[in-house]
Amino acid sequence: MNNKSFSNRLSWRIIGIAAVVFFVSFIAIGLISQYALTHAADVPVTLVLGSNLVIVGLVALAVLYFLCRKEIRRMTRPITELSVSALNMGKGNFKAQLPEITSKDEMLRLRNSFVYMQNSISDYIGELKTTRSDNERMESELNVARTIQMGMLNTHFPPQLHALLMPAKEVGGDLYDFICKGDVLHFAVGDVSGKGVPASLVMSITRAMLHFVATLDLPLNESMSRINNSIADSNSSDMFVTLFIGRVNLKTGRMDYCNAGHNPPVIVPSGGKPFFLPVKSNLAAGLMEDIIYEDEQIDLEPGTRIVAYTDGVTEAENDRLELYGEERLIGSIGQLEADADEKAVVDHLYRSVKSFTAGHPQSDDITIMSLSL
Repeated sequence: MNNKSFSNRLSWRIIGIAAVVFFVSFIAIGLISQYALTHAADVPVTLVLGSNLVIVGLVALAVLYFLCRKEIRRMTRPITELSVSALNMGKGNFKAQLPEITSKDEMLRLRNSFVYMQNSISDYIGELKTTRSDNERMESELNVARTIQMGMLNTHFPPQLHALLMPAKEVGGDLYDFICKGDVLHFAVGDVSGKGVPASLVMSITRAMLHFVATLDLPLNESMSRINNSIADSNSSDMFVTLFIGRVNLKTGRMDYCNAGHNPPVIVPSGGKPFFLPVKSNLAAGLMEDIIYEDEQIDLEPGTRIVAYTDGVTEAENDRLELYGEERLIGSIGQLEADADEKAVVDHLYRSVKSFTAGHPQSDDITIMSLSL
């Protein structure tokens, strides 16, 4: 055992005090007894010695108690002071003053442990503040990016069209767009693989290309090929876009469309049952250059409604990990009144999805577009 340990030092000091007290007590007993025998010759020796022993013993015990108590308090004072420092640290004052300890024993090691704890906590708090600052700055930048991205979306809806986009994160990869050119309405709904900032960048490129090809009035298969080549040429992350583009003549009801791996829109005939628009199995845009796409045509009756969406609708999950699915989508659209406006259609579908998920975290961007002839 280390002879310089706190417990040994305390024990030896108590023993030393006791030895001194008993030594002084024996001397006192001898002196008192000699004095008593000299001045009281008729008193028995045993009585004198017994009385003196009792008196001196009681005095010695009292002195020993007070001296030991004083020494113990002096030696344990650092523990009391460290406990006060610990209470202050528990209240948040991690720079609380610690007692000075000169002895090289457990007390010094305990103090050093407190110093290490103070420094560790201070460093950790500093790192937390830095991380929090970085996170707040990143969150602020993402919020700005979200504002910019949402501001890029066309929200000047004509009477016959309405759309909604709800990203799963601050920024997302879903997109919708439309351009009115007289009686012709160009529209598109797409979904970039992945989410977050990378997806939003590909979304921006796709939207820019949609505007460009709409001005050229090309056949839609050529328009999709140009969009595909533009994305594939600048695609270093192997991302792709599922995309549906359409061009409908609002007077004649003739709709040209081209689908690149996207969910088929729902057609709602006036007074009829909704059904999924037949689409050809073209590859998603951006996978490789020079993909050949096929476009299609359909003649729609006046009053027909077209509902386009992304898989964030049909693949929305609830707490039981059930999918919203195409059947619920058709059923929800079938519940709508024939004279409902397009905003009411979009809002109804979105509420239906949120009611189904019942607070389960949104895992994918949600986009819904409704337009009618």
